Amino acid sequence: MRRREIFIELTSLLDVILIMIFVLLTQARAQTARALETAEEDQVKVGQLQSELQDVNARLDDALAQADLFREERDALGRQVLTQGLVTDNSRIVTVSVAPGGAIRLESEGTAAQVLPYDWEDDTFASNRLRSALLEFLRGGDGEAVFIVFQYDRAAIYRTEYDMICTVTREIKLEARQRDIPLSLLELDTRAS
Repeated sequence: MRRREIFIELTSLLDVILIMIFVLLTQARAQTARALETAEEDQVKVGQLQSELQDVNARLDDALAQADLFREERDALGRQVLTQGLVTDNSRIVTVSVAPGGAIRLESEGTAAQVLPYDWEDDTFASNRLRSALLEFLRGGDGEAVFIVFQYDRAAIYRTEYDMICTVTREIKLEARQRDIPLSLLELDTRAS
């Protein structure tokens, strides 16, 4: 048997293989380019997300700092309310004010308001009534601290009324000091508040 020799033209086969390799390389290059574009877009998005995350973290830090301030304010108000409650429970407060029409009003927690008439011709009666009412208030104290609060509206009070009330409250303060009664005088202009 004789062998036949088959001649295969390799040039055309080589051309086909090279064309296929060229197509594959072109497709690989296109896919690589798309992958690089996607990676760049993803990096831009990551940068934006990092920027947003930093903004959110900054706002969160601000919110936490503000929450700490609110917590401190709440605690301070709680302590203040507790202190005011202790002071109120362990002291007595009387408020002196001028009622419409020129009368003097005395108010204290747990008692009915007293209205003392004020006579423009002679303020001695009103002065004596105010002094005796305040002294009576001091006597019922059992050693508690006493606060006399004088509230007035500077546009609605007359100078004679103001002077008379201030004089009487200063005299009461001296008498309280002689009796060892802790007394504080507070003056409040409601127009200035």
